Amino acid sequence: MKGRYEAVNQVLEEMRRDNPSLDAVALVTSDGMPVASQMGGADELKVSAMAATLQGVAEQVIKELRGGSLRHLIVTSEGGTLVIKSVGRDFVLVMLVRSEAKLGFALWQAEQASQRIDKILSS
Repeated sequence: MKGRYEAVNQVLEEMRRDNPSLDAVALVTSDGMPVASQMGGADELKVSAMAATLQGVAEQVIKELRGGSLRHLIVTSEGGTLVIKSVGRDFVLVMLVRSEAKLGFALWQAEQASQRIDKILSS
């Protein structure tokens, strides 16, 4: 697993390097445990639990409304945009991008990263 962890962490580092507007990024389990993160001084246990909970609630709302499956969750604030994206069935990618960031690029980056991470974790 250590090799996988290092590979996932490398993906997160590349995301930060390629997107200067990306302030924080993490991979967490769907039950809220951190796997890898680039979050600065944030409490990764707390952020992981809250992000997984948000994703779970959003999935239930979509299911109740018969809206298909959740692709990603976007929460905007004055200071930035939170993007939460499923990675396979058991993991969640969490990103915080600055408010002036190009959201389309961040969503594309989330999709690319989630595909790469899914391949790493399922190998």
